[in-house]
Amino acid sequence: MAPHRVDVDPRLLRIYLSDHVAGATGAIARSRRMARAYGSTPLGGPIGGFAEELEGERVLLLELSESLGLRLSRWKSVGAAAGERVGRLKPNGRLTSASPLSALLELELLRGGVNAKRGLWDSLASWSGALGLERARFEELDRRGLAQIELLEQLAAVARDRVAAGMHDVSEA
Repeated sequence: MAPHRVDVDPRLLRIYLSDHVAGATGAIARSRRMARAYGSTPLGGPIGGFAEELEGERVLLLELSESLGLRLSRWKSVGAAAGERVGRLKPNGRLTSASPLSALLELELLRGGVNAKRGLWDSLASWSGALGLERARFEELDRRGLAQIELLEQLAAVARDRVAAGMHDVSEA
């Protein structure tokens, strides 16, 4: 589909980018915590790499916002980081240990976040002409998002198999 020319309201763009940076902040915190928690399992290394990719994308969004003269809300990112920590307190059916479902649920949440992020890349590609940005850059980021979803689906399959086998956590063999 050919790109079409649109005008982008800078106030709405600032809010939109602030929301996505906040989401990235929460996802980075969650994936880094998962990389530490599952470090010696098949999940740890790939989740750590995923967290690094997310951090690079977050930096890109911050640089993009700055280049467009947009001042993003820091409070949204602070709130997202705090929300991620509070989310760890959810009841999991166990008092002293992690539920075998924790890794699976966290991977599913991250996959949902990547789907939302792909919407961001699609929107920025659509608005690239009006913003004076390179459309191909956002199309490439969208393709990277597809690869991230594939990775998360593969890791979820590992976690799902271990849950089905009744293992206590993803580190059991």
